[in-house]
Amino acid sequence: MNIQGSRIASGRTIDPITLEIIAGTIESTRREMEAQIERTARSVVIREGRDYRAGVFDRHGRNVSSASGAAHVDPILANYSIDEIQDGDVFIWNDPFKSGGGLTHLPDLCVTQPVIWRGELVAYVQAFGHVTDIGGLAPGSVTISATDIHQEGIIIPPVKIMEAGKIVTPLYKTIVNNSRYPGDVQGDLDAFIMTTRLGVQRVKDLFDTYGPAMIDAGFEEILESCARALREVAFPQIPDGDYPFEDVVEIAGAVPAEPRRFIPLKVTLRKRGDSVEFDFEGTGAQSKAALNIAGDERFYVKYIVSIFRTLVPDTVFNGGAVRAISCKLPEGSIISARYPASASCRAYTLFRLPELCLGALSRALGGETPGSSDTRSTWGIATLGDHGERIFFRDGIGGGGGGRRGSDGSDALNGNVRGRSRPVEFMEAFYPLIVEEEGLRTDSGGAGEYRGGLGVYRRVRFLRDGAIHVVDDRLQTQPWGVHGGKAGAGTSYCLNPGADNEHPITCKIDARPVKAGELIEAKTCGGGGWGHPFDRPVEKVAADVALGLVSAEAARDVYGVALSTDFIVDAAATEALRADRPATVAMFDRGDRFARLEAAGDVRWTAPQ
Repeated sequence: MNIQGSRIASGRTIDPITLEIIAGTIESTRREMEAQIERTARSVVIREGRDYRAGVFDRHGRNVSSASGAAHVDPILANYSIDEIQDGDVFIWNDPFKSGGGLTHLPDLCVTQPVIWRGELVAYVQAFGHVTDIGGLAPGSVTISATDIHQEGIIIPPVKIMEAGKIVTPLYKTIVNNSRYPGDVQGDLDAFIMTTRLGVQRVKDLFDTYGPAMIDAGFEEILESCARALREVAFPQIPDGDYPFEDVVEIAGAVPAEPRRFIPLKVTLRKRGDSVEFDFEGTGAQSKAALNIAGDERFYVKYIVSIFRTLVPDTVFNGGAVRAISCKLPEGSIISARYPASASCRAYTLFRLPELCLGALSRALGGETPGSSDTRSTWGIATLGDHGERIFFRDGIGGGGGGRRGSDGSDALNGNVRGRSRPVEFMEAFYPLIVEEEGLRTDSGGAGEYRGGLGVYRRVRFLRDGAIHVVDDRLQTQPWGVHGGKAGAGTSYCLNPGADNEHPITCKIDARPVKAGELIEAKTCGGGGWGHPFDRPVEKVAADVALGLVSAEAARDVYGVALSTDFIVDAAATEALRADRPATVAMFDRGDRFARLEAAGDVRWTAPQ
């Protein structure tokens, strides 16, 4: 098939109503694709945890749908000419080092289909998600001790999984065969492929209605409207200047090959006129542990642009963000790693980056941002099913969101784009597990005028022998509070709490054997608070105590509110407590854990705190 090349749409104008229809159709297509992935995928990570993405791209490979975490389509543009692409071709890859900086670890299988409309390549649609297992050293393919990406699973370069509408059977079978849980991977892969078919049809329908010249003009305006909102609405609210912020990723005690206890993350937000740069100079070098990311500048712009949502709440962020925001990455750092760096546990490096950049923005705005949050805690177990088959369960538990001016943080929030905590009923129905107790974690939300959201505690008993992994972070640190607010509680894991064989888990672990009858207790982070706790209305503190969200001790010692046993405020005692208010407070509070690490010399800041 002779597929025509790029069409130039410059100079074409588009009326606002047509633009809204095109933009709305693209967003509804993305949402419909993501809904189909969720309905048709097989693995718990995707079906219940919603660890998937979908995206729509223009003919130049620019993401015109919301920046939901979709990868790039550059691997197709870089490796295939127009003459090598046919209608019905579907591409797949998972290699972070050949993904154009758009994928971050091997369990993310990326499936992309070009849209061929009347013989012309006009767009691309994409679906990808985190599959249960893709091979490698340990079940689940997320192994903190891996030192080389070749230890982490099958590596797929950008190749065709379907050609002219027909499956490439040898490749398909090879991918499925390399998983310990082939049924899960096959089900997920089929879901991704069929989802791209759906997306292609929706985009073709749009082109049937308006034609390529109008659609191309609409795509250009969709991209430019995102950039314009940032340049003209968000950035004028930020004073020109340089604003640094630092944090860390934990590795202490987890990997003998990595001597560092904490790997520094540093950013400087540079605001100049109508542009913003995030300079990550000072971030630590790539690691011997599997914490690395091989992202490029566009990937990080897409990932961190969401921090500006408090300044432009109604904007759809898309590929146009790169016109207003740039990133500068130091070579060979943990966020710009060189081949063959391991990457399977990169999640907490990646999740930390928006919080890092939010801290810099908070410094620029005098604390007028939400407090920090760490809203995804992860552990898993490899065990056997009812018929002796190998099964793997990965839990993803939400944490507390940061408090912000005018609102407390959300409780039990799972921040993995559309992620959610695994339902108890699902866990018990399909896995040899019993969830004995679950609830909100009292006092975990950082205290403040607007407190941080609460984390969760979950106690799970194993009904069969197996091996667990914990790849969580904030086990040794805490989410920061801002503008006088206090830090949220850090993560905590323990095997068999209160028993003779109690074993606290204080660092990331790969595969610790567990016996039937043992129990794991997970306690997730609370969000950082906003504003001084003494400014929280006493009636709100009393209500929090009555609901079990805040203890009576914390009400007295942190909020300065004295309560009777039936939650009645003692006005005189409260006035006396709140009279002892410090004259000044730091912009950021990192909590007791960080204070101990700083005192011991384990963490050293280079920027003002």
